[in-house]
Amino acid sequence: MGGSGAGWLPGERPLSESHTVLWTVVILSSLFDVVTTMVGMDQGFSEGNAVARAFIETYGTPGIGLLKFSALVVVVVAWARFDEPRDTAVLVGFALVSLAVVALNAVTLASL
Repeated sequence: MGGSGAGWLPGERPLSESHTVLWTVVILSSLFDVVTTMVGMDQGFSEGNAVARAFIETYGTPGIGLLKFSALVVVVVAWARFDEPRDTAVLVGFALVSLAVVALNAVTLASL
């Protein structure tokens, strides 16, 4: 099941070009998700995701960052533990969901 078979997480894992691109998309889309969510909330919009809403109600505005960071930790662990092609599927799945959320947030913000 593990990518390198050496422990819980590998100490070092070379990145393929496709994984480098996918990690870039994952990180940037996560950042844009947090930013567009915060801008939308400042404009009076409410959070549509029940889990994100609970984090925000519990931790305030930093809750959205905490939730995204927690999700990224799960992605890192899953990516590190899985072999190809499941590791790629983890990155693609998270990237697609994050991009869809950013697009939805952008459309919502553009409706102002």
